[in-house]
Amino acid sequence: MTTIQINEKTKTGKNILKMLKALSDSENENLIRFLDETEYLLSTNANKTRLINSLNQAKSQKKGKTVSIDDLWK
Repeated sequence: MTTIQINEKTKTGKNILKMLKALSDSENENLIRFLDETEYLLSTNANKTRLINSLNQAKSQKKGKTVSIDDLWK
């Protein structure tokens, strides 16, 4: 799976999304699949676990783990 982000607020982005939606309606449904941001973030078990743990930490007002920007690119 490849993720492509398209800014739907721009004219070009809107046109690209219209084209992709038209293709997904006319072709095999498995070729193009639209996920909203929440669905995407929860699409893998690792992401889902990390997000749920983060939400639980926030609800209990515990400080989470501090991560440097360099660590995010590893």
